[in-house]
Amino acid sequence: MIPEAIAALSLEARAEAERVFHSFTARRGSYICYPQDEAKTLYYVVDGWVRLFQLGKREEEVTLTVVGAGEIFGEGALLPEGRYGVFAEALVDSELLSASREDLQRLTSRFPEVQMAFVKLLSHRLRKAEERLRDLRFKEVLPRLAKALLTAMRKGEGGLEVTLSHQDLAHLAGSTRETITKVLGELAMSDAIELGYRRILILDPEALRQVAL
Repeated sequence: MIPEAIAALSLEARAEAERVFHSFTARRGSYICYPQDEAKTLYYVVDGWVRLFQLGKREEEVTLTVVGAGEIFGEGALLPEGRYGVFAEALVDSELLSASREDLQRLTSRFPEVQMAFVKLLSHRLRKAEERLRDLRFKEVLPRLAKALLTAMRKGEGGLEVTLSHQDLAHLAGSTRETITKVLGELAMSDAIELGYRRILILDPEALRQVAL
């Protein structure tokens, strides 16, 4: 599987991209890159969640964003030189694609339209980051958590469910684990969700959508 934006290109460009991108699994809690690392590889998320964060002055972790399926990170690899500047941590077992800087340079040189595909992917990331900043500034934790639950829910054996931990949801919603646990309890009391062992069952997605507005 290759990024959707590239899959829409010509057959020749798509075939070359399939040769350039390689799949691998990043295990939950593993680090994919570090701030000081030279950005030699671009990453694309096929399935899963990857948190991008930095350390503050007191060594506290500051989450910049959480990238999910269909998004890229490590975009420094699209430039001639540079470093990642962030930590990238897999929140869950995640299926990724990777491509080296050298292969990407050859790919974009041979097929200039591929550059536009990457621009579209980066524009999506930028819009998402701007939306996250607006939510953090203007929305309370409850609507941010409702939005995170809707984003993370997947169809499981028991229906729509979220398998992220409370800490993972805190990263997505821009809050703390303690606050998220409290607000999840409130949503459970309203019968919008059901809390279970290592999963959250979404009982009323529409109610969450109304809260997330």
